[in-house]
Amino acid sequence: MQKFLIARLASIAAFVLLGLGATAANAANLTLAWDANPEPVSGYILYWGTQPGQYTQSLDVGKTTSRTLTGLAVGTPYYFIVRAYNSARMLSAPSVEISRRVGVPYLVAGDFTGDFESDISVYRPSNGTWYLLRSNGGFTVGAGYQWGGGADIPLSGDFDGDGKIDITVFRPSSGHWFVLTSKSGYKSSMTYQWGTTGDIPMPGDYDGDGKTDFAVFRPSNGTWYILLSSTGFTGGTGYAWGAAGDVPVRGDFDGDGRTDIAVWRPGDGHWFIRKSSTNFTTTVTYQWGMPTDDPVVGDYDGDGKSDIAVYRPSNGTWYILLSSTGFSGGAGYAWGAAGDLTVPGDFDGDGRTDVAVYRPSTANWFILKSSTNFTVWATYQWGSFGDIPVLNK
Repeated sequence: MQKFLIARLASIAAFVLLGLGATAANAANLTLAWDANPEPVSGYILYWGTQPGQYTQSLDVGKTTSRTLTGLAVGTPYYFIVRAYNSARMLSAPSVEISRRVGVPYLVAGDFTGDFESDISVYRPSNGTWYLLRSNGGFTVGAGYQWGGGADIPLSGDFDGDGKIDITVFRPSSGHWFVLTSKSGYKSSMTYQWGTTGDIPMPGDYDGDGKTDFAVFRPSNGTWYILLSSTGFTGGTGYAWGAAGDVPVRGDFDGDGRTDIAVWRPGDGHWFIRKSSTNFTTTVTYQWGMPTDDPVVGDYDGDGKSDIAVYRPSNGTWYILLSSTGFSGGAGYAWGAAGDLTVPGDFDGDGRTDVAVYRPSTANWFILKSSTNFTVWATYQWGSFGDIPVLNK
């Protein structure tokens, strides 16, 4: 059973999703587990609901540290916390809230093999070839696929909904998306025209069906244009969100399993987020970053929600504002040097985004592992000068 870390807890060490499966046509089950409280306890209570911070159901699981919940609604986001209690039934502080949309494929950025770990991958514009170094081979087994042209933009997404990344390029000159599907073993393709010259491709799962949707941000009018997989990639919707100079960013900041519409404003470091959990009608704003920073959104704490983060090229430091702390406080990690490109991904498979950079001059990947609380690192050489790392945001 696949095990991946979802969150760190306040009084309990770790909260883990162990498995997900279907129990009926419209129901799913989810197995959760957590580390035992370091202090003696009499038991734990698991709470959950379908809205953040609102837990309509609870279950006393005794002194066990895992439980399978059954009959959960497929396609619905759920939010979970755990509290410990002692012999006097006094409750501990609640754990960090974790979230998960159940019954749909869980996608890890850059995961071409479906093992819930990011693969090391580059796109070579000179010959239109993708070179993959697979995590399920211990980063020792490589593969190459020819797909794209010199001016194409390589993209990461799961358009066929099998839980694996499809090999995809966006052609700015015509607004065409060319997708080589993982479900077909990268033998079949599909093509859609969505966008125009000057648009920025922003693929994401905006409808929460487990498939990546075609989407672009148009800087000329600050509008997002989204073509949903749930409508068979027909029709399309536009959302005006952004202004001249804004940088579009992708993430699930509210943890409902759908991509939110968001921009980062370099001039004052503000993040403007339009929440998918309210059908893009509610907005939130945070200030984090400086004009020369690069946004590096990821789930660094593993709670199922995207964190606000920037990389500062001037000092090679990552500054991360965690969702698990209510987007307050912040942490910094010095990891990178002049000329490095950011490649955040989950290379160690713990359900948390790792801090990582790609060095074009040597084609080295330097990965600071979240599974060690960002204390142990690994290095791999993969690529050549001029290659584009697929995970670069």
